[in-house]
This record gives sequence, structure tokens and C-alpha cells, in this order.
Amino acid sequence: MQQPPNRGPSTGMNLVIATLLGIPGIINIVAGISHASIGGLLSGIAALVYAGLLVRDALHVKKTGRPAMAQKHMLLIGFACLSIYLLGVFLK
Repeated sequence: MQQPPNRGPSTGMNLVIATLLGIPGIINIVAGISHASIGGLLSGIAALVYAGLLVRDALHVKKTGRPAMAQKHMLLIGFACLSIYLLGVFLK
């Protein structure tokens, strides 16, 4: 019998996505501080929180071979960060 494919998270892809979220997050925070915009701060913080979570997960996968938390919890945190990010974009 064939085994199902391994569907674990990829360390490299988590780091790439974290970078793609972290750079705009830092830019939004800097712009939010310089323009006194709460929307910029919210969107930047939400992006950085999820980027940090992805980096934590990538390091845990690299160390142990297993994700740091269940996929269900990662999705819930991701949707919460996305909601906060969109609220920040709306307030900009």
C-alpha cells in the first residue's frame, strides 16, 4: 500500500512567508508612527505578529521535525491577524 504524502509545514517556506509579511509590517509601523496613524500601526503589528509566529514554527520544525502547534490553531491565529490587518487598512 502507498503511504499518504507528508503534509508537514516547510521550514523554508515559513521563513519566506515570514519575510514577505515582516518587511511590509515594519514599513507600516514606521509609516504609522511618522504619520500618527493608528491604522498603520495596527496593520504593521498584525503582520509582524504572524511573521513572528511563522518564524517560531519554522524553528520548531527544523529542531524537532514537527510543527509547534496544530494547524487548526495556526489558522485561527492567522485569521485573527488578518482581521486586525484589514481593520488597520480600513482605518488608514
